[in-house]
Amino acid sequence: MTNPIFSFLLLIAFTATFNSCKPSNLSSNHTETTKQINQFVSDLHNKGKFNGNILVVKNNQTIFKKSFGYSNGLKERLSEDFKFGIGSIYKEFPAVAIMQLSEQGKLHLNDNISKYLPYLPKWANTVTVKNLLQYSSGLPKVNFGKYFSTNTAIQSENIFNDIKSIENLEFEPGANYIYSNNNPFLLIKIVESISGLAFDTYAKEHLFSPFNLNNTVFKKQYPYTDMSKMAMPINADFKKDPYKINVPSMLLTSTTEDLYNWIKNLHNFKIINSESLHFLTQTANLDNKAMQAPLGDCTLKDRKITTHSHHGSAGNYECLIERDNLNDVTIVILTNQKHGNVFDISKKISKIVDRKAKKHN
Repeated sequence: MTNPIFSFLLLIAFTATFNSCKPSNLSSNHTETTKQINQFVSDLHNKGKFNGNILVVKNNQTIFKKSFGYSNGLKERLSEDFKFGIGSIYKEFPAVAIMQLSEQGKLHLNDNISKYLPYLPKWANTVTVKNLLQYSSGLPKVNFGKYFSTNTAIQSENIFNDIKSIENLEFEPGANYIYSNNNPFLLIKIVESISGLAFDTYAKEHLFSPFNLNNTVFKKQYPYTDMSKMAMPINADFKKDPYKINVPSMLLTSTTEDLYNWIKNLHNFKIINSESLHFLTQTANLDNKAMQAPLGDCTLKDRKITTHSHHGSAGNYECLIERDNLNDVTIVILTNQKHGNVFDISKKISKIVDRKAKKHN
């Protein structure tokens, strides 16, 4: 016989899952789209395949915005104002800051980085700002394993000292590609050198506040000391990630709404101009199809950006922002329990939105 208390709790959970998405002012065709997206993601969540927040916007109208699951073990349910670690998407922010300074004439992309960071070894005389942006500098990957294997909290100073101890680059700048966090790390140092501001201050004044990224924050360390409205990274057993890292520039946290504001303002040329944005979609000029641009993966037609996709991952955080400029659709997916399926989720949502749009045209 079914336990009546269990049945009651199950009903509450089921109701919460299907009632937490309440977009307003939807047309009838958007309402149907919302229902189909909700059914799809709810099924994933109920199977234990998605825990996080999703936002879908078409033609500047929110058609889906919902939270699924928990922020910290099984203690607190997620809501739309929770922040998530965004992994490698953080790399867009120093890249855009560099382009702002370039537009102001405070640097040139072909400048050698020794001009701004004179304390680096002599190889800095051969590495350009452009090389850092396009991951063609020859800098190796950050050796996170050296610190994590001993349960040591990696510090910004560790990364900087490791960079300064490099005697020889992996290859001649511009000749190859390594997707290394050392590149945006030095871009941040350049922004700080030119602006005279700590990067988190620069970002708040020039990248966050002017464009309504009001819940985007550089955390000083993980494990976090301030966990308010933070979605904690958790595994399949709802246990928090055990690693330690005290590198604020790599601990950028944000919400679905803020990331939508970011990508919307970027593509409306409010943050940087069209030429700067176009440059950030370009990979190094190499015969390597696996390369990423400063903005991740972008496609263009007649120099106009058609799609912009950027994936981020850190521990059990996994996130994806995808913008389709041709159909004016933006999808933001943030999860704190990695299942490796954010691309599949986005693809399915895109099909639902596209199918409904064609049906009503």
